[in-house]
Amino acid sequence: MATNALAELLSRAGHDFARREAVVGEQRSMTFAEVEADSNRLASYLSLALGLKKGERVAILLPNCPEFVVADFALIKAGLIRVPVNPRYTAREIEFIMNHSAAAVLVTSAAFASMVGEIRPALASLRCVIVVDNSMLLGTQGWRDALHQGTAATFAVDTVDDDGYMIAYTSGTTGRPKGAFTTVKARWAGICMTYANEVFVTPADVMLHVASLAHGSGTKVLPLFVKGGKNVLLPKFSPLEFFRLVEEHKVTISWMVPTMVAMLVDAWDENRFDTSSLRTVIYGGAPMPEPVLQRALATFGPIFVQIYGLTEAPHPDLILAKHEHLPDPVTGLRSGAGATGRVAIGVRIRLVDDTGRDVAPGEVGEIIVGGDHIMAGYWNDPVATQEAVREGWCSTGDLARVDEEGFYTIVDRKKEMIISGGYNVYPREVEDVLYRHPSVAECAVIGVPDGIWGETVHALVVAKPGCAVEAEAISAHCARELAGYKKPRKVTLLSELPKTANGKIDKKALRARFAAAKPASTATEATA
Repeated sequence: MATNALAELLSRAGHDFARREAVVGEQRSMTFAEVEADSNRLASYLSLALGLKKGERVAILLPNCPEFVVADFALIKAGLIRVPVNPRYTAREIEFIMNHSAAAVLVTSAAFASMVGEIRPALASLRCVIVVDNSMLLGTQGWRDALHQGTAATFAVDTVDDDGYMIAYTSGTTGRPKGAFTTVKARWAGICMTYANEVFVTPADVMLHVASLAHGSGTKVLPLFVKGGKNVLLPKFSPLEFFRLVEEHKVTISWMVPTMVAMLVDAWDENRFDTSSLRTVIYGGAPMPEPVLQRALATFGPIFVQIYGLTEAPHPDLILAKHEHLPDPVTGLRSGAGATGRVAIGVRIRLVDDTGRDVAPGEVGEIIVGGDHIMAGYWNDPVATQEAVREGWCSTGDLARVDEEGFYTIVDRKKEMIISGGYNVYPREVEDVLYRHPSVAECAVIGVPDGIWGETVHALVVAKPGCAVEAEAISAHCARELAGYKKPRKVTLLSELPKTANGKIDKKALRARFAAAKPASTATEATA
């Protein structure tokens, strides 16, 4: 007989930790019992009052707030598929995701009223918009009114392993976003892998979410909740607010991208805040520059865990543990230096060439991932699914090599590799050198067309505040550390680099701006 095992976990936590604080937002906090009751109310409203059937899609467009968590848990109980929408997406991106997923309901806030109003006439499948702050927006349902039409009694629609759990859309850096469709079985695997690889949660743990719950940080809410841990939600990242909340709530865990780690190091004042409770900072989503990592270790100690994963195979796939960030106490060597990590528990990894054959140790190949956590395929895109998932292995598009100790080092994205004069140039290797320049805050390396070499290397650089740097100095720095064919033929100084909605450097935008220009020369230049 079918059951809803995830819903049972949530209800058990709601009962066992009933009076404890479960979720803390800017405006309000909720106990475990309150989250349990409200998620039952919303689940029953969606299923009974609105008549949504198991497997229908509900989009969540919200900042980090308690209502996001309630909505997330309600969808689990109602057997509905969550479609998380990053609040940084544009109206056109949201319109595409809503239509492509055929979302029946949108849970949002008044902050997005104008955007939703703009695109709503084009959303053919949308039947209801629920607004969490109860603003009187025309044609919408207020959050409290929706909850009042539901019931606080335990509610759960039966599910099986192959039922849908989520459609998570890629950032679209190589074209239109694709919806990675994961199942209930995959979510179960992800929870177990979180405990086995990243954090073994206890009721004493408090996680501070500084990245969007629509992204990687959101995958940790459920593992914290079902073990009695507290989730503290920060709608917009601020280093000072991060430190304040760590001290106030005795935060033990956080998840962030490397840029945020760098901002914490720059803003640290040991005499102002007590952050001694913080024992685990998980980072991922983009490469961590080694100079930033070393400063972070010196500032906060060995609390860092690096993870690697992707929308199609949610993290952790590779993991660099805390002790692997430090030199070995016997040899004095750091075996994991520069590495992305070792294979996580519950994951299978292969490195293959263009024909699908395994490459030898030390050689570069594409990472393909196997395990119960990988996506079932791309939503309504059988062609892309066939290209990405074959015989239980998910292609990542990331190139890496593995050493004798089992450490994998990602060299770059397959589609971003530059071929100059017949030689392969991995932009990440050049970026690592650029980050070692004391005046470089951020950088990106792209290939630009060249009539002689096919492609040449173009570096886009942002200087640290207050640092004066010239393109010629950057070029000379690279010449000292890189082979001639890897050295940037052109260095452009920018005030900032474009970012995707997930906070990654948007190389697609950079290529559109610079790679479409006339063939590169050997000169360097500065661009405002």
